[in-house]
Amino acid sequence: MKKRLGEVLIEAGLLSEEDLEKALNLQKGKNKRLGKILIELGIVNEQQIAEALARQLNLPLVDCNDYEITQELLSIVPKKTAEKKIVLPLEKQDKRLLLAMADPLDWETIDEIAFNSGLKVTVAIAPESNILGAIERLYGSEEKTWSLLKEIPSYDGVEFIKEEEGDDRQEVNIRSLYKMSEAPPIVKLVTMILVDAVKSGASDIHIEPTESFVQVRYRIDGLLKNILKYPKHIQDSVISRIKIISNLDITNRRLPQDGRSSLKLEDKKIELRISTLPSVYGEKIVIRLLDPTTGLIPLSGLGMPEVLLKPLMELVSQPQGMLLVTGPTGSGKTTSLYAILQKLQTETKNIITIEDPVEYKLEGITQVGVNEAIGFGFANALRSVLRQDPDVIMVGEIRDIDTAEIAARSALTGHFVLSTVHTNDTTSTITRLIDIGLAPYLVTSAVTGILAQRLIRKICPHCREEADPPEEIRRLDFPPLSRYYRGKGCRECHYTGYKGRIGVYEFLRMTTPMKRLIARHFTEDELLEVAKESGTRTLFEDAWEKVKNGITTVEEIISKVPFQKKVPLPAPALKCKSRKVLLYNLKPSDKRLVQSTLEMEDYRVVNGAVSDFQEALERESPDLVIMGISSGNGVESPMKQLRENIRFAYLPVISVADAKLRSMRERLEEEGYQNIIYRPLNTHKLVFMINQLFQKN
Repeated sequence: MKKRLGEVLIEAGLLSEEDLEKALNLQKGKNKRLGKILIELGIVNEQQIAEALARQLNLPLVDCNDYEITQELLSIVPKKTAEKKIVLPLEKQDKRLLLAMADPLDWETIDEIAFNSGLKVTVAIAPESNILGAIERLYGSEEKTWSLLKEIPSYDGVEFIKEEEGDDRQEVNIRSLYKMSEAPPIVKLVTMILVDAVKSGASDIHIEPTESFVQVRYRIDGLLKNILKYPKHIQDSVISRIKIISNLDITNRRLPQDGRSSLKLEDKKIELRISTLPSVYGEKIVIRLLDPTTGLIPLSGLGMPEVLLKPLMELVSQPQGMLLVTGPTGSGKTTSLYAILQKLQTETKNIITIEDPVEYKLEGITQVGVNEAIGFGFANALRSVLRQDPDVIMVGEIRDIDTAEIAARSALTGHFVLSTVHTNDTTSTITRLIDIGLAPYLVTSAVTGILAQRLIRKICPHCREEADPPEEIRRLDFPPLSRYYRGKGCRECHYTGYKGRIGVYEFLRMTTPMKRLIARHFTEDELLEVAKESGTRTLFEDAWEKVKNGITTVEEIISKVPFQKKVPLPAPALKCKSRKVLLYNLKPSDKRLVQSTLEMEDYRVVNGAVSDFQEALERESPDLVIMGISSGNGVESPMKQLRENIRFAYLPVISVADAKLRSMRERLEEEGYQNIIYRPLNTHKLVFMINQLFQKN
């Protein structure tokens, strides 16, 4: 009689009948194995399951890392089957196959592998994480992938910290995943993307599958930037690696998942928030990078002008009232609230926050994360918090009338409440509160101040230079400028002309004239006029002051800050979508021939300076490099520079060589020069090679 997992665990004394019934009820309607549910409930762990199964079924308990597993052996069990069923072939002797399984009672899988392979299957038991780690290491490592990554320096000091439910943490050192001195390619690729993003100051990493390749983009200073492309055939391996470090289910690819992890790089710890989303070409992954050293900024470092900072501090020092911070997603609202909370935090005050999710941990402040899935939303959390004797309450966002009413009444009963609303400016926030159903008398009584903000990019200090003011100043009737600055573009700012961001603010304080206006029918324009008369300075006025001081540019405030448009803005020019080709170290005659040929084929051609190949790569971000090599200039330096940078590890390259180097073809290919065309150049062959490379990438 074939036993089931629940029966084996009951016999081993690890599970009661009641626990089994509870787990089976939770399993109904879910595509989850019983063992996974028991682990999630905290009844048993995977090591206990493995040991109990081995003891009760008299089967060996093994470590997959102790076996030498060949590619021939892996071909017996397809990768999809191995990942889905969590099995791994360990040994083959004559007609017998030794198979590691997390669930040796999965008779259907045993019979299926035996039938497909024609072998007699014997089973060994291994913990689930042990099998999954081996699957990722063995199936994901392809020779071509490794050859492209071997030049990139390793970061052995990088450490990932997976967060388990119940706040238990499991530390996984990347060093232990390396075999001898060589890192598995997929582990190395994911690690280097994360390290490069942290060093670049990115806030998010976007990993986006397309039909023929996977695009990686970083969000730096609020804007996305293409960083690298990697081959489609390693897409699933990279996704599995990211899921493993964030404790997500690698077998579930049809539903979105959210996870978290931590990255310890040198002395810095970066929190990772991982979100997966199924798409037509595979799962898209977005990784939010949260660095406490840059995320927790004091009020003095936010860029608020003194004329605004002083009345704001007067308002938040009051024992009761409500301060609302408003702006679009990514405008720094949470950062401003955290800065205010740090200013308010003393041993005499009980400060509680309600967030979705908790992004940064604040010392001495009670932080509560909401969970809509179990009915614990902002309104319910706020009701519970009010029974905790708070002095200051921060509500992550006012989304509905219930939260708005409870927050407003809390502000009227001796609490100081901070929250956020998604609106364009201060006056539209009042309209928004009334639109969702909050009575005008509650708005005027509870709300004591509103802070609207945007984040704009700062001119890079390393390449800042004086320039002629843009035409938009005259056309849009902006105030005149005596001096104007912009960034020329350099390596420090990734050739954008901008480095870092600063806040732009508009602060409205509730005054008696405004309360009278809100009590009757009003328009936002009327409210704005009364606010200006009371001393409110608009977002545009604060932004323009930063332009005058040489902190930012006119183009930046036009794109980020709302203002009265006196002249319609022209439609933005569409950027050319053709591929960009960088020519490097070509002979003058070759350069002219290649450039004219490619321009006729609608490619954008740029020339890289021989003196600094790396700078040309970073400045231009090409889709393809065509480089010249000859017997006199060596064959190592340019390709080594290219492959040592993770951003260009998969960049396609065509090499133009002298005909006399044909005899050195094997050596050239060993050095990484895979696509070689010999002089005299055949332009038809060159165009064919380029088209073939772009089809692959």
